[in-house]
Amino acid sequence: MTTELPYAFQYRIGSSESDYKSLYRPSALLEHMQLAADRDLARMDITVSEMLDQGLGWMLITTDLTIFRQARLEEEVSLQTWHKGNKGVMWLRDYVLTDTEGNHIAEARTSWALVDLEKRKILRPSALPFEVKSHPELSLGEPPEKVMLPSALEPQEDYRLIVRYSSTDSNGHMNNARYADVCCDALTAEELAARLTHMQISYHREIRMQEELVVERTEAMDGVIWIRGRSGADAQNIIFEAKLSLEEVVA
Repeated sequence: MTTELPYAFQYRIGSSESDYKSLYRPSALLEHMQLAADRDLARMDITVSEMLDQGLGWMLITTDLTIFRQARLEEEVSLQTWHKGNKGVMWLRDYVLTDTEGNHIAEARTSWALVDLEKRKILRPSALPFEVKSHPELSLGEPPEKVMLPSALEPQEDYRLIVRYSSTDSNGHMNNARYADVCCDALTAEELAARLTHMQISYHREIRMQEELVVERTEAMDGVIWIRGRSGADAQNIIFEAKLSLEEVVA
């Protein structure tokens, strides 16, 4: 039974969260989404440290982010999030970012899995020894679909990177939000000048510090760019797949 309102917090977008156009970076929004989810669970006495003590963790499966407009540097915004229920082993969480007048700036649907950290095994929701309050009546839609690069497309290598300290989190691997930067780094100057309207990312494997990530992308077709990350040590090991939609792509 739902007894609490969805969690929301207000903040002002800082310079470190903005890009060269003074617009809110997608990766910074994903970071705030993670923070909001942690705070939502913490108020139910499900803290990150308590989860670790239980040998449990959350694994983000897919993020489906729709951006109606990019917020700007120093703009005051409010981010609301709620758990809306489960589908099989998936935990479903939605987000809404609004301005001071309540207008929707962005919306996101995400799917997560509960994992046994030692065995690296996905667990059923019943394995969580805590109650997570849900708000299914506030759903933004169906669970996000897993991103899969169409077989007819042949992405080409764009660049490579070594996962460094600055990209990792307490789990010891590249933080989920960093993948948004990886995708944006694969865009040309002309593509970056266009407005990003939709970003979908599916996370297939974790990648750890000092490992190499090979980033591939397709050409822009009707404003859509597909991006894929592979392990530099094993070309068959897909780390993530993403689909970016731009309002206008300048040739």
